[in-house]
Amino acid sequence: MIELPILILAFLVLLVFGVPIAFAILVPSLLYFVVNDLPLTAALSRMAGTLNSFTIMAVPFFVLAGQIMNRCGLTERLVGFSLALVGHFRGGLAQVNVMASLIFSGMSGSAVADAGGLGSVLIPAMEKDGYRRSFASALTAASCTIGPLVPPSIPMVIYGVIAEVSIGRLFLAGAFPGFLLAALMMVMLRFMPATATVPRYPRATLRQIGQRSSAGVLALLMPVIILGGIIFGIFTPTEAAAAATIYGIVVGILILRTMKLEGLRQALLEGMLISGGVLFIVAAAGVLAWIIAREGLLIDLVLIVEAWNLTPLQLLLIISLLLLIVGMVIEPLSILVVLTPLLHPLTMQLGIDPVHFGVVMVFNLMIGLVTPPMGLALYVVSDISRLPVERIMRDVLPFYLPMLAALLIVILFPELVLFLPNLVFG
Repeated sequence: MIELPILILAFLVLLVFGVPIAFAILVPSLLYFVVNDLPLTAALSRMAGTLNSFTIMAVPFFVLAGQIMNRCGLTERLVGFSLALVGHFRGGLAQVNVMASLIFSGMSGSAVADAGGLGSVLIPAMEKDGYRRSFASALTAASCTIGPLVPPSIPMVIYGVIAEVSIGRLFLAGAFPGFLLAALMMVMLRFMPATATVPRYPRATLRQIGQRSSAGVLALLMPVIILGGIIFGIFTPTEAAAAATIYGIVVGILILRTMKLEGLRQALLEGMLISGGVLFIVAAAGVLAWIIAREGLLIDLVLIVEAWNLTPLQLLLIISLLLLIVGMVIEPLSILVVLTPLLHPLTMQLGIDPVHFGVVMVFNLMIGLVTPPMGLALYVVSDISRLPVERIMRDVLPFYLPMLAALLIVILFPELVLFLPNLVFG
């Protein structure tokens, strides 16, 4: 018999040596089947069964919709719209950075995509306005964590599929944390020394806001289509994702006319590559989840929690600390597919709402995106700004304050997170 700790150790060793996460999960899992004389066909069946879900088809559609909207030239238009809304505040383009991230999140559902799309436009513009390049890069990395909280959100879909939780409820539950984080960041920017000497822009007139609103309206219509369709029972989450993809094609080719067939082909190709990587990780994690269940690890964890006599709040704080640490070294989607089968039943045991826990889990993992050594968002903005991650990291440190403050509020006051989904779905 191969013991579960050995399997987990093999997984960690493979990660240290830079093996892709899907193979780091799959190789030890298949070894478990071989050593324990279990048929490998059972592992393949489990992988197929994990992906045999209508809901999980939403992932490739959301990825494709985000790719299409990114190629429509909406990024520059969104920056102009955000400038008209908040450019007159102290901090000018720094405030625009956060506002644009909030709006942009309604298109991509991915923090890394937000960092890449907005960073290529805003980092050079902020440097031209007098900001240090490292500060502009750090702010872009920090603000992109808003993206997967606000619908549509690919991590929320992955969590919802694994935990069998309503995607619509998760999408609505993420709205408050996303807006809260954006508001706290914008308030902090108002008082930061880095924003004291940079120019403010003139307050836009209603006419100017109206002239620049087309991009904002086109971007904001995507989450409206997704959430409205789900709430009113017109779409399932997967059908809503497909409708968002069709909307993106209509916007790019027929309305803005900024995307040709070659651009659509590139978006399809990029979307397939990203989706294939994500779904391969999910399939591999399905095998690991089966092994964990077979070894009875979940039962052991439940007994430990009962023995410690933890309250729901204590358990959420302990899990959050665990996720923050793990998020430093492992990519967020990988953590979701590996730990959700363990942590979700554990929180259910103490009566923690699965929608609330899903938001807490995703929020923790987004902070990991700006925490080294993994910190994918840091590497994206580092590549754009051509600065070493170490220099950007120094400027990221102050932004942990609004991120951790918002996370703590989300943990302490679940009723604020669940208000919208309970209001809409009952």
